[in-house]
Amino acid sequence: MKQTLRIIIIFAFALIGNNSFGQTDSTLVEKRAQKLDSLKAQNAKHGNLVAYLYELEQISGIDNIEHTDSISGYSLVIPLWWKIRETPNTSLFGGTFPAIDEIENALIFKAFNKSEYDNIKDFENWVIGEYKLGDMPKWSNSHKVLLKKELEEFNEIGKSYKVQLMWGTKLYHCCYIIVETSNTYLWIDFTATRETYDLNFAKLKDIMSKYKTL
Repeated sequence: MKQTLRIIIIFAFALIGNNSFGQTDSTLVEKRAQKLDSLKAQNAKHGNLVAYLYELEQISGIDNIEHTDSISGYSLVIPLWWKIRETPNTSLFGGTFPAIDEIENALIFKAFNKSEYDNIKDFENWVIGEYKLGDMPKWSNSHKVLLKKELEEFNEIGKSYKVQLMWGTKLYHCCYIIVETSNTYLWIDFTATRETYDLNFAKLKDIMSKYKTL
């Protein structure tokens, strides 16, 4: 049962380029660590300490956590129902939405070094912009694009797409938002199933309504 519950977030974390990077604001790390002094001895064990501390704060019931990543270049507000998960490194930040029929949708913010791409259009094409039906994206050797449709809901933030991907025998419905910040290119990745995409799209819009590019 747990394997089914985690399948969405595992899939989302799998869609990571080799050149992604990021670092959460060090002052924010220090502030969170000071609030949880008992955990300081464990800090070195965590790839993304801030995400880990947010997990603990959410367990204690803290709602609407203000998160600023000054290196990656964005800020947002974390509602209690968006369960933050510790990621392998600070270039990735995100978590899961409440389960629907034992399926958790994932929302992940992925930061990439601008030096690896000619411009934002080049980055957009690498993520999704240049692919056609049946293409295998450059960031994967096991996924196929089945649908790509431009969206208008996030025009004030960046270019966005509704995407359907086939991974093995599984079909995923995704929303990708492509953003240029002061320091990075962001791939904002909402990953769901056919049954859960529409139900959770409103939650995605709620989170993005409080998002800011720095």
